[in-house]
Amino acid sequence: MPPASLAYWLCDRLGDLVYWVLPRRRETVRRNLSMVLRGRPDRVETLVRETFRQGTKYYYDTFRIPALCDADLDRLIDLEGLPNLERALDAGKGVVIFTGHFGSPTLVAHIIGVRGYHITAVAEPVKPEKLFDLINGARGSGRISFLPMGPNSFRDLTQVLRANGVVGIVGDRDIQRTGVRVRLFGAETTLPAGPVMLCLRTGAELIPAFTFRKEGGRFGACLREPMKLDRSGDLRENLRVNTQKLAEVLEDVIVKSPEQWIVFEPLWPEGGMALPGAGS
Repeated sequence: MPPASLAYWLCDRLGDLVYWVLPRRRETVRRNLSMVLRGRPDRVETLVRETFRQGTKYYYDTFRIPALCDADLDRLIDLEGLPNLERALDAGKGVVIFTGHFGSPTLVAHIIGVRGYHITAVAEPVKPEKLFDLINGARGSGRISFLPMGPNSFRDLTQVLRANGVVGIVGDRDIQRTGVRVRLFGAETTLPAGPVMLCLRTGAELIPAFTFRKEGGRFGACLREPMKLDRSGDLRENLRVNTQKLAEVLEDVIVKSPEQWIVFEPLWPEGGMALPGAGS
């Protein structure tokens, strides 16, 4: 494997190429970032191109995991907030870590594994099954277990939490289109119900955690304090209120470095309009 500095240089060139040859993806990223950066259209196009560069680095970092030892991960990643996870697990009901496609979440999750905490996550299914096992075996490298997203996902993750385990969910895309309606950057969309539903059903703590790319090929990661979930009223209302809280957490993170938000699918329905006075 080439040195990371050379690999990142190549990632930038590849990202530029993908930016030019995939106009539909380019337009999708442009629309997503336009929603984030309302009132600052002059910044959008530069950040669209940078998002493609960041995206190639995102995938490179994910698949170089097997080549990294514990000492490499310690050197590359600055982790903050680990005591928040430790205290949450003291309650004995498990922890759901909520994150997004930001920075390099799969790579950085391994530093939590180095600290002694195994994470179970779900991944989009890939056919054939042997290919799914090969890809996610490399991504997991013994520190993360990946389960295929499907009808048994909720049951399997519930079992992990009831054993006081740690579940990781990348929850900024409603892949199955069955999520909860929220307002994100002032416009209506949906986010997955899973993170909040798991916590409401099991009593698990919900910790937002995000990663970001720093200069020199390094990463920062922060495990925030557990969220205070609304558990009053009926389940549907609790689900709505708490998922909206997650949307607000996402806004706070995305607006700080929009180019590191690696999402190439539309996050808002076509024709969705921002609400007056919302956005950044």
